[in-house]
Amino acid sequence: MNSNLNTYRKLNGNTLKVIACICMFIDHIGAAIILPAFGAGVQKNIFPYEQANFYYKMFRFIGRSAFPIFAYLLVEGFYHTKNRLRYALSLFIFALISEYPYDLAFNKTEGDFIYSSNVMFSLFIGLLVIWAVDFFRKEFSMSDKKISRIAFYPASALVIAVGAYTAHVINCDYREFGIGIMLIFYFFHSFESVSFLASYFLLCGINNEFKSFPAFILLFFYNKKRGKDLGKLKYLFYIFYPAHLIALILIRLAIYGI
Repeated sequence: MNSNLNTYRKLNGNTLKVIACICMFIDHIGAAIILPAFGAGVQKNIFPYEQANFYYKMFRFIGRSAFPIFAYLLVEGFYHTKNRLRYALSLFIFALISEYPYDLAFNKTEGDFIYSSNVMFSLFIGLLVIWAVDFFRKEFSMSDKKISRIAFYPASALVIAVGAYTAHVINCDYREFGIGIMLIFYFFHSFESVSFLASYFLLCGINNEFKSFPAFILLFFYNKKRGKDLGKLKYLFYIFYPAHLIALILIRLAIYGI
């Protein structure tokens, strides 16, 4: 890594997480507070349609930067965590906790049928897929037999296919695209410029996700350091997800009664 570039790389992992959380919160204000105003027809009593539409588009634009940062930091966490099982369980538990607030916040329910899943499930599935691929990579590369080394490819392809299909079926945020982005960050971990370009172009396959380019600019300034050890306080990042969704639901109820 060029030493001249290092002088500009001041963002640590904790700072990037805070930025991603802020971007996500702003995005969700647009999706959970402003968007329902259009459907309810109450925006005329609060502010003009043009103003509401402007803020909605601006907030959603800002929010597009959240997921690439979270996906990148998940891969960083995979490499640096001391306990991958605890990491995976934390994501899964908070995915379950967050699902009902997520469905209420974004009106993702039709009766009792939930047809969409929150981003914690995307990160959880991505972590499991990367973990399995990494296991195969290490196990098969240690073998002296060529056929065993070749077996890495079909084994990894199967795991990736299962993960992508699962993400698609449960319709979690970013679905199979999200899994693909995390895999790109994993496979090209040592080639960050390639990983940034490839993951951005993959994201562009989703409507409006081309607006996520500020995230990759921020990632370029990542200094490869976690930041201050937060101890148990690190779980505040997990708690923030369901907590901010509940806050948005309450705010919407207070404003619109819906």
